[in-house]
Amino acid sequence: MSFDTCPRIDDAGSYVLRAMPEGEWEGYLAHIAGCQVCADKVAELGFVADGLLNAVPQLTAPPEIRDRVMAVVRAESELLLAAGPMADRPIERQSARRFTLQRLRPWPASVLASALLALGVGGGALLVGGDESASPTRTIACSDAPAGARCSMRVTGDSTRLVVASLPAPPEGRIYQVWLDRANGVAPEPTEALFSVREGRASVAVPGDLRGVKRVLVTDEPQGGSEVPTRQPVIVARMA
Repeated sequence: MSFDTCPRIDDAGSYVLRAMPEGEWEGYLAHIAGCQVCADKVAELGFVADGLLNAVPQLTAPPEIRDRVMAVVRAESELLLAAGPMADRPIERQSARRFTLQRLRPWPASVLASALLALGVGGGALLVGGDESASPTRTIACSDAPAGARCSMRVTGDSTRLVVASLPAPPEGRIYQVWLDRANGVAPEPTEALFSVREGRASVAVPGDLRGVKRVLVTDEPQGGSEVPTRQPVIVARMA
């Protein structure tokens, strides 16, 4: 499907980063509820953003570095806005409505992408790039997940995160719980990792010692979690 079929597709980046002018985020939320094209783009960008932010160790950049990055982003945005709405796009015929939307958009898509890279991958590389002993990140795709959902495990040294997108919310009154299965004839070990999803997305740390763990499981459990699984797993990630 062509993204040009909706004149508001370019607002998806601003929506994901919550960089829209006051009051417009809620309007776009209502828009994507009835526009599959924009909803798909939001899901795609949200998954990319989660991946970028979890591809490196999660460190906090010093304030002076974040200020410099955001100063560059704002400067590029101002230059593009001053040059006109077509500055970062090939020349094409546009409708009056799309022209108006682009003029109102404060953060063009190219600038938003720069911000994601700078604050996500770029920020991590800046902070840890000089440490040659830093552990690489290994990505493990989940072997089982609900239809349409995307799921992966990000393993960096002793740190492991579960990242999901387009995952349905747990049933009312229940919550997702992470389990460690050592395939040794004993029931999976419960963890304190309990989570729900926001617009289908979540990123949760997997606690505990993963040595000898064969599978990481996710089930939906009563609020507060359980000591043994009460439902079949909705997510399975095989560690080996």
